[in-house]
Amino acid sequence: MAEKTWDMPTRILHWLLVVTICLQLATSFLVDDPHTRLYFYVHEYIGLLAGLVILAHWMWSYANGDLRIMFPWGGERWAKVKSEFRELLHGKLSMGGRQPGLSSFVHGLGFLTVSMMAFTGFLIYEVIPGGRGASANSHHYQAFTNLSGIHAFFSYFLWAYMIGHVGTALLHLFRKEHVFGEIFLDSTPGR
Repeated sequence: MAEKTWDMPTRILHWLLVVTICLQLATSFLVDDPHTRLYFYVHEYIGLLAGLVILAHWMWSYANGDLRIMFPWGGERWAKVKSEFRELLHGKLSMGGRQPGLSSFVHGLGFLTVSMMAFTGFLIYEVIPGGRGASANSHHYQAFTNLSGIHAFFSYFLWAYMIGHVGTALLHLFRKEHVFGEIFLDSTPGR
């Protein structure tokens, strides 16, 4: 029987990811306008915090064995992802929980996306022309421009993931399948 609930550290890290990533997405609309420069700084520092949360999440996922769930390469775990994807094409939503499958695999892809956003954001912070990062100086305009383009490219994947993630969760709720409690509300230990 698959576990339906998650342990408390995973829940806390998930909440922190939700808050920091949503704030990052909200401030991303305002970072290019010179009249709202404050939001660029807010975006930077929340991004650094999000990066720390993501790093902590990677370490916890490794220590907890969740990487095998989020990245089910090979064998029966991968077969389950493919099977649940075929079922999705026929209108059947797979249930989440702490088990290998399509839901966990998609979470892994989202986790890779936020990790790439954090990594490129940190590199941008380091080379911002005019300073703030450790290696920033006036000669880093090209690096800043290139990294900003990569960061923006991955942001489209993040938006698609967030819309799909929330949309699927709402679809589960509409079908009276209470998936929110499994990661957010249920205080029952996952193990």
